[in-house]
Amino acid sequence: MRYQEFRIVEAKQLGRAFNHLEDLVFFYGTQGTMEALEHLKDIATESGSKSIRMKWDGNPQIYWGRAEKNGPLILAGHNAWAKGVAAQSKEEVADFIINKSGNPKTPEEIEARKEFGRKFASLYDYFDRATPQDFVGFVYADGLFLDPPAQENGVYTFCPNPKSQTCYHVKADSELGRRIQSAKLMVVGHAYFPEFGMPDSSQEPMQDFSAFDNNPDLIVLGPVYNQKPVNINLGAIDKVEEYANRSKDKIDTFLQSVAGLSDLKNIIYTYVNQTAKAKQLDNLSESHFFDWLKNSKVSNPKQQKIADLNNQHHALEHIFTLVKMIQRMKDEVIDQIEGEQGDIWDTNGEGRVRYADMGKQFGNVKLVPRKRWTPS
Repeated sequence: MRYQEFRIVEAKQLGRAFNHLEDLVFFYGTQGTMEALEHLKDIATESGSKSIRMKWDGNPQIYWGRAEKNGPLILAGHNAWAKGVAAQSKEEVADFIINKSGNPKTPEEIEARKEFGRKFASLYDYFDRATPQDFVGFVYADGLFLDPPAQENGVYTFCPNPKSQTCYHVKADSELGRRIQSAKLMVVGHAYFPEFGMPDSSQEPMQDFSAFDNNPDLIVLGPVYNQKPVNINLGAIDKVEEYANRSKDKIDTFLQSVAGLSDLKNIIYTYVNQTAKAKQLDNLSESHFFDWLKNSKVSNPKQQKIADLNNQHHALEHIFTLVKMIQRMKDEVIDQIEGEQGDIWDTNGEGRVRYADMGKQFGNVKLVPRKRWTPS
């Protein structure tokens, strides 16, 4: 079976399409630090506080749209999207997932792959009916449920990602709850892509998904924004700026790529992520980093180069101090906006995201309660 293929070359990026706010420190040095602080200053304003979206932990990721007016619907999961496989029928969707995606080895894995392929392919007709014939481009969403959820004590609860503890809740007597009663599946939309297969970093945020929300069987939610005012200590931001400016030369010189250490930033990124998974973020420090480094996969010669570079510039302690300063302010923001119960709310949630405006250099950011929420 042949597929229409689009080949998009993704530019090398640091981290993810949405980076943790505090990670801008070691990815981009003091410039990244200042941009993280600009996000916090924005959030302290009335309009900025309302720019924070709920971060969803849905499953699966779904991309769909049309390459031209009146063209066939193209439907893809994340794997097909990344590989440029643009399936134009439910048969093509199923064929790719079952026969050309992944490498199942056991009979159980093979059967699970077949079941998922059939299930995902069954979405094709729903999204085809829901997508206007004159729509051109592609949208991206997270699945919230692909089978109607159960109701208990007047609340629908669904936990779409089996690898996490994040669940979503809707009161059955709310407007959304009444829609769920007759719906077969629900997704939440995020963004628009002009072309198929573009990298995640190219997504354009969308606010309105109502054009796709016209089929009682399929609910397409738009983004859920924070409505609470956010109080941020601007004096604390000033102190971080002062500290960053005093440490600027040490940090920025240290983080510049040098011979044999072009992956230095990614090594620090791996350290911070693994420390988060170990629930030890309060221990971030120069000494803790070198203890971790000894048992890491980083080669001994490279470990020595990092140590020599740090002995020369004494930058790591300043970097981790800034990371922890920004992380504390970020956590204060999360504490203020969590627990809000609109039509839909989460428990054990991933946090929130914020798209970068035109004045930002380093992309979109996420506000994740990293000390208590970690991926599986």
